[in-house]
Amino acid sequence: MVIVKRATFLISFASNYSTESFRQKGVITVNSRSKNSLDAEACGSEPDLETDSRWALTQRIINSPHFVKSGRLQDFLLYVSRCALENRTDEISEQRIGERVFERGAGYNPNEDNIVRSQARLLRQKLDAYFASDGEQEPVVLRIPKGGYAPEFIERHAPALAGPAESVSTATSQWRTPIVRGLLAAVAALVVVVIVLAWSLGRQKDSPLPPSPSSSAVRALWSQLFNANLSTTVIVPDHTFAMVQEASNQHVDLATYLRRSPRPEHENLRQLEKILPAFSIRRYTTFDGVSTAVRVSQLAEQFGGKVVVRYARDMTLRELSPGHVVLIGRPLSNLWNEMFENKLNFHFYSDLQRNLIILQNRSPQPGEQAEYLPVDEGAKRTVYATVAFMPNLNNAGNAMIIAGNSSGSQEMAAEFATNEKLLKGFTDKIHQGTERLPYFELLVRTTTLAGVAQESEVISHRIIKQ
Repeated sequence: MVIVKRATFLISFASNYSTESFRQKGVITVNSRSKNSLDAEACGSEPDLETDSRWALTQRIINSPHFVKSGRLQDFLLYVSRCALENRTDEISEQRIGERVFERGAGYNPNEDNIVRSQARLLRQKLDAYFASDGEQEPVVLRIPKGGYAPEFIERHAPALAGPAESVSTATSQWRTPIVRGLLAAVAALVVVVIVLAWSLGRQKDSPLPPSPSSSAVRALWSQLFNANLSTTVIVPDHTFAMVQEASNQHVDLATYLRRSPRPEHENLRQLEKILPAFSIRRYTTFDGVSTAVRVSQLAEQFGGKVVVRYARDMTLRELSPGHVVLIGRPLSNLWNEMFENKLNFHFYSDLQRNLIILQNRSPQPGEQAEYLPVDEGAKRTVYATVAFMPNLNNAGNAMIIAGNSSGSQEMAAEFATNEKLLKGFTDKIHQGTERLPYFELLVRTTTLAGVAQESEVISHRIIKQ
């Protein structure tokens, strides 16, 4: 059975709070019949919403005929709007909305209870109806994009130009910034990823599964990552956060990431936010991340496993273990790798100043390099990737990490780990005479031509001792 949590969901952060004690704990709550029931005093210093035109718009919407008889939808809109306007976007998650608006118990499972998703569809429909009728003359439109729950306030018409020459100059200067152009190009390329994921996962139901020989390299490896008793979580990269770090030239560690701390301050990010409002809270992943998630989901069908696909930003520590986990992406885009780094010999490091992704070999053996950097020779490029198979945290399941310093190398590493012909030569070398493979990490070198992988080989490996 494959359970897919869409890679573009806006922040999903599990709460430890009990719905019965929100006000004692200083947590914002919603009363379905009170439009001002959010506990403002518990939040400390926050913007004055009563003078905010966007909050006034929200009030007009919930008092319109479209919403007046829908108490829960009023609460839903009030909750997400207030969180967004008070810059508390970390509280706009399916988990939090379910607990605070729809009175679900703390820690309820959104995969089994879709109340938030179903009500979000109704909310979007009513918002469309409002702005097509009563709100037709509103200068600002409130919308909740599909795939998330954070509201956006968008001006219907651009403001009048103060001066043609000055306006054109300002707009041109924003687009000329190299990092902004690069990030916008990356965003454009990533938009198709969610469509591909949905199409691929839907298509796999009708596609024949790969053969399953009784004794094979793929079975020896993946049977240790799927079983009936533990679910397997596939964590796809948070590429938005990688781009935020690259644009700001600042690394962020896992502890800061988990606190949902404000994004770093940098002029490049400010320019990007002007062009793409709320860019830093959007959900973008990578094509190779999606294709790898599809591969793993297909293998789960073959081995009778249960897979949940999660976006890196939606994960919490308590969800990581017990269970099996497959981490996709280098540390900059999947910070959960940090939990396993002390066990690994091969490690990717992003040099933001030089715009390089370096493979570090912590204990080089004879003939090995201490660092492996991408080599560019025109259209030809040599890149590196790693596959690591090890125990999960507290030995409560197993973990696999697939990472690379380019999309081509990372996708090739995933191909290596799931392809019988490619994997068998390596497993024959490390097999220790038992049905189970030992824990390992391997380094794959790949040659790409115009971004397409041409050939690859394992150039080093280590056995990970428990």
